[in-house]
Amino acid sequence: MKGLHARAGFTLIELITTLVILVIVSVGISGFIRSSMQVFSDVTERDRILGDSRFVVQRMTRELRDAVPSSLRVAGNSSVHCLQFVPIDYSTFYTQLPLLPAADTALEVVEMSDIDNNVYVPDTLSTFAFVFTTRAVDVYDPSLNRRRAVEACEDDGPDTGCASADSPTNTAQLTVAGAFAAGSPAERVYFASRANSYCVRDEAIYFHQSDITAAQPVFTSGGVLMAENIANTLSANPAVQSSGSDDPFRLFDATLLRNAFVQLRLRFELNEEVVNYHHEVHVANVP
Repeated sequence: MKGLHARAGFTLIELITTLVILVIVSVGISGFIRSSMQVFSDVTERDRILGDSRFVVQRMTRELRDAVPSSLRVAGNSSVHCLQFVPIDYSTFYTQLPLLPAADTALEVVEMSDIDNNVYVPDTLSTFAFVFTTRAVDVYDPSLNRRRAVEACEDDGPDTGCASADSPTNTAQLTVAGAFAAGSPAERVYFASRANSYCVRDEAIYFHQSDITAAQPVFTSGGVLMAENIANTLSANPAVQSSGSDDPFRLFDATLLRNAFVQLRLRFELNEEVVNYHHEVHVANVP
C-alpha cells in the first residue's frame, strides 16, 4: 500500500513575503508615476506662463514703439495700474505749418500713402494732428496747442479726395482746428485718433481703448483680458516711482541724449512657478 503524498502549496510565510515584496514594488512604481506626473504638471504650468507672458510683452512692445512721442503716462492706485499711450495712425512730414499767433488753419503735408500706394485718409470726426509733443501734457491737453483736430483733407491733384496718387506735387492739404504753438525741428507730424491703455488689476492685464482726454482714465473693470497670473504688488501711486518698487510699469522721460522709454516689470506666478520680465521698450519716434 502506497503512502499518501502531501499536496504542493504556499506557506503562510511565503504569502506574507510575496505581499510585502508586491507592496514595496507598488510603492516604488507609484512614486515614479507621481514624480513623472508632477514633472508634466510643472512643465505644463511653466509653458502656460511663458505663453501668456510672451504674448502680452510682445504685443505691448510692438505698440509702444509706434506711439506718438511723449504720449506715455501711468496712473492708478494700490488696486489698479494703467499705462496709457497714443498709437500712431500715420506719420509724415509737413511742408507748411500754421503757427500761432496767426489764424491760419492750412496744414500741407507730404502725400500720405504707403509703399503699396494705399492712401491714408484721416477720419475728420476723430483724428488729431500732433506736432512737437515733448511732454505728455502736450499730447493730452489741447489748450497747449500741440494737438489740433483735423477738419478736412483734400488732394491738390485733378480729382477729389485726400492724398491721391495723382497729386502733381505729392502733397495734401489739411484743414485743422487752429494754428500750432511750435514747429518740429524735423518737420514731423503725427496723426492719431484714440488712446490705448494696459491695466494691471486682479492679478491680470486688461486692454482698453478710449478717447484722448486730458485726465488719464483708470479702468477698474471691463476691457479685453490679455494675460493672467500677474503677481506684482501695486503701489499707491505709480507716478511716484522708486528703484525698490514692484510696480509693473516704470516710465523714463526723453533727454537730450535718448528717447523716452518704459520698463515692463511683470512677474507671472502659477502654483509656485515664477517668471520675471524686466523688458525695456524705447519709443522709436521723435518730436
